[in-house]
Amino acid sequence: MGIEKLKELQELGNKIRSLRKSRKFTLQDIGNAAGCTKAYVSQIENGVVSPSISVLKRIATALEIRLVDLFIIPGAEEDDVVTKRGEGFRIKYPRGDASLFMLVKNLDGRNMQPLLKRLDPKTGSDGLYVHNGSQEFGYIVSGKFDLMIEDKVYSLSEGDSFYFNSNRPHGFINNSEEPAEVVWVISPPTY
Repeated sequence: MGIEKLKELQELGNKIRSLRKSRKFTLQDIGNAAGCTKAYVSQIENGVVSPSISVLKRIATALEIRLVDLFIIPGAEEDDVVTKRGEGFRIKYPRGDASLFMLVKNLDGRNMQPLLKRLDPKTGSDGLYVHNGSQEFGYIVSGKFDLMIEDKVYSLSEGDSFYFNSNRPHGFINNSEEPAEVVWVISPPTY
């Protein structure tokens, strides 16, 4: 594991620990709510392990925040009508090579969360997960990937789109040898 990767894991772990303590949750509280052990939560907080996307989502829910809040640096600019290239921010998940690029600078007061999701080969969500009260839309810009909704698998490629209620168990994986890019919109924002 490279030095930059270790730094990213430590920053993420420090943020989770700070949020947990500020809300007066114990490691056991977060572990129980996220479906993992308190030892695993401790390892995440100490930057020792690289959690999956689904574990991070469950931890964020347990902390009563959106997943994106684990990665946002506060203080977006006042004029957030246009987001120029390089002004959005990137969320790099600690496990695998899935990346999200926020296509807006600030989600406060927004009804949609537009993302550009990049999935490198053999990268995915590490299982199925749900968001209650949201809907998701996507348009495949390039590449191929599989979208899982409950017990169905949809093989999608460039030019395809999808739309579903987020309370249905869902996940994704790029089983191809090429990266896939998807414009992914969640409404209302859940990440």
